[in-house]
Amino acid sequence: MLFNSVIVGAKSAAAEDAAALARVLADAAGSARISEVRVPDGESVGRGLHDAAVEQGADLIVIGSSSRGLLGRILAGDDVTTTLRCAPCAVAIAPRGFTASAGGLQRIGVGYDGSPQAQAALAAARALAGDGTEIRALGIATPPQGLVTPLGVSAVAAIEAKREQIERCIGELDGGVEGNVVDGIAHQRLAELSGEVDLLVVGSSQRGKVGRVLLGSTSETLSRQAACPLLVTVAADA
Repeated sequence: MLFNSVIVGAKSAAAEDAAALARVLADAAGSARISEVRVPDGESVGRGLHDAAVEQGADLIVIGSSSRGLLGRILAGDDVTTTLRCAPCAVAIAPRGFTASAGGLQRIGVGYDGSPQAQAALAAARALAGDGTEIRALGIATPPQGLVTPLGVSAVAAIEAKREQIERCIGELDGGVEGNVVDGIAHQRLAELSGEVDLLVVGSSQRGKVGRVLLGSTSETLSRQAACPLLVTVAADA
């Protein structure tokens, strides 16, 4: 079973959406146990859900997206962002209004580049897929920026090498997965894919708080931009 214990953040106005997504994922994963966690007022939602997940041995936290506008998130913080940064396990985010459209998982999208994080995301997608579910793996060759550009190597050469590497990984997938490689910015391309699928799955790594702040921008941005539910899986660092 992919998920044995699922906890739902029940504090926010989006708790109903989170509960609906938890039921969809629990059913797809094999009837996992679901429990609600209400974080006391004045306490960090992310830290409270982290502590509850550790105490209950949960392997999935589900939370609804913030109902605040962008300015409100900047001033008051974002429960989704703090949960993503604190969580000891996978996190799923329900978009606003999900309750009204909750249904089965006919199409699942996966961000895939062959890394351990991507492999964990693909494994989760396979585990959630039922008979007839379509899995779409999308690899994104992102232009190198700043310090990640190797000295003496042009940006064009670097992106071509990245594309070739991702294409090899996509090409190794079996026939049950539809693979595609595109150029662009990861969160933008994945946000586009989210409009075509019922669930978007991306991978993260088990890093400390600093690492998650620096490397978690794609999942955090998608938590605000994805048109469908987002599942962020966790892969242990090599």
